[in-house]
Amino acid sequence: MVTTLTLNPCIDKTITFDNFSYGGTNKVLSVRSDVSGKGVNVSIALHQLGEETICIGFNYSDGGETVAKSLNRQGILYDFVEVEGELRTNIKAFDQISRVMTEFNESGRLVNEEAIVKLYEKVESYLDKTSILVLNGSVPAGVPNDIYKNIIEMANKRGIKTILDAADELLVEGIKAKPYVIKPNKDEFESAFHKKINTKEDVIHIARDIINQGVSYVCVSMGKAGAILVTKDQAYLAPPLKLDIKGVQGAGDSLVAGICLAIDKGLSDAEMLKYGVTVASGSLLHEGTRLCEKKDFDDIYQQIVIEKL
Repeated sequence: MVTTLTLNPCIDKTITFDNFSYGGTNKVLSVRSDVSGKGVNVSIALHQLGEETICIGFNYSDGGETVAKSLNRQGILYDFVEVEGELRTNIKAFDQISRVMTEFNESGRLVNEEAIVKLYEKVESYLDKTSILVLNGSVPAGVPNDIYKNIIEMANKRGIKTILDAADELLVEGIKAKPYVIKPNKDEFESAFHKKINTKEDVIHIARDIINQGVSYVCVSMGKAGAILVTKDQAYLAPPLKLDIKGVQGAGDSLVAGICLAIDKGLSDAEMLKYGVTVASGSLLHEGTRLCEKKDFDDIYQQIVIEKL
């Protein structure tokens, strides 16, 4: 079973318009709200593709029932530690002409030390049932930057494969515990390691330094440039497809979901990237934070080309 950890769940409110006018009046074409949070997104995509999964993490006392009701409606298992405070709402402003997303993300309400202790206990209780543990996304105030590191160390003791998708100190600290896969996007990669990425070779060079620290795979999502997967001996590129993009949020989480599927099936490194990009591409076809479905995967899979670098 794939267990996903979400420490900062939210509602994504997506506003769609044409030709955004900064400081001006913009006509809203559509508005939709979706339960989200990066781990939640991974579980939703996995569930829609037929994989067994459960969401664990934090959920807020005020508004958290929205998350629970949505997951119940979709038939997705969950087991959260409830914390005081209000569920955050993130505003996603999508210009469908330029295909550019502008995000306004709340930080999340303060979590106390007692809740963090309960979270560690919750994670521990699921490790014997878990084959892959996904740790991704931001954390609310009060949560230490080494929380992913600590949880990866717990999983490593059980021989559980971990996938880390985080930014800044959460990523830097997490790498110290030697996760099986890391999946930052280009901006997160540059920010965490204070290096500018101009070429594919830049990605490979930084990734190999990380692999030398004990990480098995580094996958970097590059937006319009596709995605790169680096191993100790090889590197692969998946160029992007030309798609009618209707939404971009959740695409990185969908890439993680595809990687989980490939790992669970014992597929090759190249197939790992192909599965990831297939699921990510499928999510780009949907508005808001709607994610790849089985039909999307079947339609797109054969179109994805993997190049060895």
